[in-house]
Amino acid sequence: MNVVNVVQKFGMDDFLERSWELPSEVIEPLREHVNVGDDGWIIDAWPMMEQIAAIVQPWVTEEFDVASGAWFVESWSGPEQVQLPGHSL
Repeated sequence: MNVVNVVQKFGMDDFLERSWELPSEVIEPLREHVNVGDDGWIIDAWPMMEQIAAIVQPWVTEEFDVASGAWFVESWSGPEQVQLPGHSL
C-alpha cells in the first residue's frame, strides 16, 4: 500500500481539479492543525485554513483561496508502484 499526504483543489462542480503531494517534513508542523496518525498520515480530510496554507504553500503551485472551500489536505492510499525491469518511474 502506498500512502501520500496531499493538498487537493476541487472545482465548482465538486470534482477534483488538481492535487499536490506533500513531503514528510510538513507532518510535524501540521500536527497542531489536523489529526495525524502515529504513522505520519493525515486522518480524514481537512478544509484549508490560513494556518495550514502557510505550512503547505511552498509545495503548491497555486495561491490558496481559503474562503472558497475548494481546498483540502488529506492522505491518499493506493497500490504500490512496481518498477519493471528496464523501466524507470
